Amino acid sequence: MSAIERLIDLLAAKYRWGLHPIKMFAALLAPALIVWLADRRLRVLAKPIEEEEARIRRLPRIRRR
Repeated sequence: MSAIERLIDLLAAKYRWGLHPIKMFAALLAPALIVWLADRRLRVLAKPIEEEEARIRRLPRIRRR
C-alpha cells in the first residue's frame, strides 16, 4: 500500500467516523464563543455596579476607645 493510498484511507476513515472538518471547526469554536459571550455579558453587568459603588459615599470611620 502506497503512502497516497494510506492517506486516502485515513481521510475516508475520518469521514466515516463523522470527523468532518466543518464539524471539527464548530466543535472547537463553540466553547470559545460561549466563553467570549459570557465574559462580555459579565463586563457589561459589572459596569453599573462599579459606577454605583463609586457614587456611594463612605461613612466616616469611628474608632472605639
